[in-house]
Amino acid sequence: MILYDLVNARRAHFSPNSWRVRMALLHKGLPFEVRDVLFGDIPSINAGGDKLTIPTIDHAGELVTDSWAIVHYLDAEFPDTPPLIAPGAPAHVLKFFQYWVQTSLHGPIGRLILKDLHDSLDPADQAYFRASREKSYKQTLEDVQTGREQRVDAFRKGLQPMRLALGHGPYIGGEQPGYADYLAFGAFMWARTSSPFPLLAEDDIIHAWRERCLDLYGGAGRKEPAA
Repeated sequence: MILYDLVNARRAHFSPNSWRVRMALLHKGLPFEVRDVLFGDIPSINAGGDKLTIPTIDHAGELVTDSWAIVHYLDAEFPDTPPLIAPGAPAHVLKFFQYWVQTSLHGPIGRLILKDLHDSLDPADQAYFRASREKSYKQTLEDVQTGREQRVDAFRKGLQPMRLALGHGPYIGGEQPGYADYLAFGAFMWARTSSPFPLLAEDDIIHAWRERCLDLYGGAGRKEPAA
């Protein structure tokens, strides 16, 4: 199993969607190798074939892209390992939570760290990243990030659904970590590897949850170089 993953200038893996997959592989106890790529390397993963994104896995020559599709693939191919997405209603609830993560974590976090993220990238990736993100945000990276010290409190208040869930156990799903945790943890790893800006107050229950997640699977998250 090969996991293709983005790295920055310090060789830290920063993609939030890749962290979902990495934690899913560790959850299932599957051995895998990480292949580091830059943004400019992505087309070469499957040169001449279908367009791929990060994360992509290569399992015995079969390429699977998109984190949601990868996790379903892992459950189907390795049914004797701990499941990640149960079929039926639980899958729909997890999909809803993924949408919440994208809108309430990825979106706001991006506006707090975007310039830092650019600066952390390999120089070969910086021009592409700036051009593509400034086109998307319709602002300079500097303008996107400015005023974050005044805006971070609003971001923290928006995390109340996570606090309520964590009031019932050490992880979002209860006593044991699951894919819901990995969905949210990926967003915080994105920030941790890309920016020194403190997203969470140290007395926040979500901060304690993040620390527990960093220690999972032999400290896989904690071993990654932080900004």
